[in-house]
Amino acid sequence: MKYHILFSLLATTFVITGCTTTKSIKYPVHGQNTTISVSSEQISAMTESGAGDYFISDSQITVGDASKATSNPAASAFGLIGMGIATAIEKNTNASAISKSSLKQAIKFDDLTNAKINQAQAEHTVDPSLKILAINQVSEIKVVPYARISFKETPLVSVNFGLKTEFKNSASNQSSAKRFYSYMSKTSVPLSEWDSSNNALFNQKADQAFNALAKAFILDAQHQLNLSVFSESKQKTCQNNKDGLNLSFVEAPEDICIGVLKDKKGKTFEGLLFVVEQ
Repeated sequence: MKYHILFSLLATTFVITGCTTTKSIKYPVHGQNTTISVSSEQISAMTESGAGDYFISDSQITVGDASKATSNPAASAFGLIGMGIATAIEKNTNASAISKSSLKQAIKFDDLTNAKINQAQAEHTVDPSLKILAINQVSEIKVVPYARISFKETPLVSVNFGLKTEFKNSASNQSSAKRFYSYMSKTSVPLSEWDSSNNALFNQKADQAFNALAKAFILDAQHQLNLSVFSESKQKTCQNNKDGLNLSFVEAPEDICIGVLKDKKGKTFEGLLFVVEQ
C-alpha cells in the first residue's frame, strides 16, 4: 500500500535528521510572546528528502520514486560509490518524470500557509501572546511548507503535503528541534489529472492539506496536543480510513485526525505527526 511505502521513506529520512528519537520535544512555553514566521525556502536536500529526489527549481516541491535505483540491493553492495551512482540515476529519472508537467514551475506554499496559520490562530486562540509575523522574518518558530510528488504507483501519482517547523526545545534545555507534520491524502491519480485545468486538483488538495496542517500546528504550538494521551474514539473513527492503520491518534478537535507512530515500547516518535485526510 502507498502509506506503508510512505512510512518507510519517512523512517529513513528521520533516522538521519534525528526525528525518530522518542525524547520529549516541546514548543516554547505558553505566554512568552513567541513569534512564528513562514519561510519560502526548501527543505534540506541532504537530510530531509528521499534519496535521489529531484527538487524543482525555485519551488517547494520535490519529486521522487520514479526509479527504484537507490532501493536496489545492488546499489548498496558497491558502497558509497554504488549509492552515489544510484542516487544520480534516480534524480535524473525523477526529473524526467516531471519534465513535461505544468507542476514543474516555481510553486511555493508560503503565502497559502501563512494565511492558513493566521486563520487557524484566529479560530483556536489559546495563547494570545503568540505572534505571527510576515513571511521570511527572523522568528522563534520557523515554518517551512513543502510537497512531494511520488511516482511509486505509476501511472498513478500521489502528492504528500507537509510542514517542517524549527524551534528551541523547551523540554531539552533550549536545544534546536524540528517537528514534521505530514498530510496523508487519499488522492492518487494520473499526472495528467494533476496537470489539468491549470492544476485545479493540485491547488484544491494543497488548500485542503495546508488548512489541516496549519490547524494541527497551531494546536501543537499552543500545547493543546498531548502526544502521550490517546483517544479511543479517534482510534475508531480515524481508522475507518485505512490510511490511519499503524497510527495512534491523539485527542484533537472532531474535524481533524492527528496520529503518531510509536516504538516497540510504546513511546511516541515526537518529531513526526500525521494528519489523516477524512
